[in-house]
Amino acid sequence: MINFEKINKMIDLIEESQIMEGLTFNEFAMEFYSEVKLVPLSRYLKTNNRVKRMPKIMNMRKAGELLLFTKTDDETLSFLKRKGYSEMPSLDYKTIMLLRKLDPIDNWKKVLAFFNGDKTVEEINLSTRPILFPQEIKKLEDYIKDELNLNDDDFEKFMSTCSVAIKNKEIMKAIKKLSR
Repeated sequence: MINFEKINKMIDLIEESQIMEGLTFNEFAMEFYSEVKLVPLSRYLKTNNRVKRMPKIMNMRKAGELLLFTKTDDETLSFLKRKGYSEMPSLDYKTIMLLRKLDPIDNWKKVLAFFNGDKTVEEINLSTRPILFPQEIKKLEDYIKDELNLNDDDFEKFMSTCSVAIKNKEIMKAIKKLSR
């Protein structure tokens, strides 16, 4: 039976970046996943107007899923042992931002890269973004040209101006203020 009262208490703790007393972060993540695995969580959060911290809550679910899978998967456990971890590393609210719906070993590679200080969470997440296919690039270019009524020359000027603005936060802030 689904215990919605317990789920709500756990969501409150996650929103506050806390865990249940007496549990480690990993134990809490696995417990949370066990409670919500039968619930369509994103719909539940939207229905109960709990969308402010939805990514954090969904990441906690992924963390619990990864930890429970790893606990019983010999291949993943042997991978962690080869990397110098005799038991599963303890995750935290920062490291769960790295988790995606990928192969468990890929998720652990990203977490271990963070633990080793190779890259920051942001650098790791940016490095795993998919590269667009040529057809996708063409489709996006055509969409922008059509929506803004630009010819090829105007489009190139627009894109070079945009790339400068996107890279400079102060310019983006100024543009947002002026476009209100």
